[in-house]
Amino acid sequence: MELYKLHMLAHPPELPNGPATYTLMIARETSPSGSVQSANLSSWDSLARKVASVGVGEGELQKAKWELDVNRYHSITGVSLSPAQIELLGFTRKPVPTPR
Repeated sequence: MELYKLHMLAHPPELPNGPATYTLMIARETSPSGSVQSANLSSWDSLARKVASVGVGEGELQKAKWELDVNRYHSITGVSLSPAQIELLGFTRKPVPTPR
């Protein structure tokens, strides 16, 4: 298992009174390249389910929702993820680059 950062962005509705959409991004904590994978989600519920599926607790989810509503951005650091959990989030595990 490796440590990752989860970054979340909230996007304003495209239509008046429409739902906000969200982007979930994942990056290795120690990534020298800054490589990030991202996925777009159609609702807060979709985002919350994905993040909860890898062990993020209710308190952190409430904090994330508040930050996204107010600032449109939230980051969770130090998330320990296995390759299977990375796939649950909808991403592929990329091998750690070897130094040349």
